[in-house]
Amino acid sequence: MPSSKFLAVSAVSLAGLAQLVSAQTNITASTCVAESVYSDCNRNVADKWRSCINNCNGNGDCIVDCGCTAHQEYINCMAHSCWNQVYSCEYQLFVQQYFAVCPSAAEPIPFWPAPDNAPNRCSCSLGKVLTNTLSARKAQISCVNNITSQALNNIPDLSNLGNIPDIARTATECACCGASASMSSAWEVCPDTIPTLAGVNLWPIFFPSNLPNLYTSVPDFTWSTCDSSLSSADCANLGFSDTDNKFYKPGDFPKNGTSTLHNVAGTVTAPPSGTVITWSQASATYTVTATGYDRKVVVSGTSSGDGIGSGSVSVSGSGSEAGVTATANAAAANGVGLDVGSVGGLLGLIVGGLLAM
Repeated sequence: MPSSKFLAVSAVSLAGLAQLVSAQTNITASTCVAESVYSDCNRNVADKWRSCINNCNGNGDCIVDCGCTAHQEYINCMAHSCWNQVYSCEYQLFVQQYFAVCPSAAEPIPFWPAPDNAPNRCSCSLGKVLTNTLSARKAQISCVNNITSQALNNIPDLSNLGNIPDIARTATECACCGASASMSSAWEVCPDTIPTLAGVNLWPIFFPSNLPNLYTSVPDFTWSTCDSSLSSADCANLGFSDTDNKFYKPGDFPKNGTSTLHNVAGTVTAPPSGTVITWSQASATYTVTATGYDRKVVVSGTSSGDGIGSGSVSVSGSGSEAGVTATANAAAANGVGLDVGSVGGLLGLIVGGLLAM
């Protein structure tokens, strides 16, 4: 029987596959600077993705890797032949999805987040909201690692038994501060947007990827119980930050925005990062040359949009031949995680260690 880990990975991969169909449909080929080239590129990526999954023979890690590569190649399609739409809600949502389904995904990503005053940009800076969520996740991991070290240092000395409640309290503060830092950014970055569309619900998607049981393992943790923890916690001192150093408590958020996602007026008339870009993720480095920059760009209007390694991006001058090349990158992802994923279990670790002395 397949392991629970395999089933979980497979479920995520299948969910990502289903979501991708929607994401790619939302990026309408007819709005791209090179419509037929973009359509062919997408079709080629979809075919390779399907073949990759079939060749995995049910291996969950392999399926996830296929999804990572496919998402990267879809981004290449955008940079190659639909660069006039890379600031749109559709592309920004697609990058958000890439981080959600690919554990090794890492900043920077081409054209993301969109510049504040970019033409045809999304009405809500979804990239900034997700960047804050990813930053909160890193702080969450660091916070938990610090607590783990503190707990282990307490084990040999029985006189430190009285510190256990403090450690448990700090563990809860880590969870509450991380959730608040992520959610607060939806209101701070996009105050006029409906919070669920702005990304208020991103935190439970991203945090479990490194600490799978973090929130469920903290004793009695639910977001609604964070009021008292956030009243006494110094989240900034624990390593957390958000756009304006605001960590809202449950029931203390500003008034919800009412706007849906839409693309503001404007037209991207030239490849935003130059005609040639080079970018990398954990397993590959890509060089992409834009096409269609000598053609009349489709004028962009206003449309609605429905609504986690190491990486780099560099740009260079013009190129005369359109294409995408990829080279293997031996650098491993710089992800940090705790397989135990159990903050609440720290109490058992401490007590068990003391009893074993």
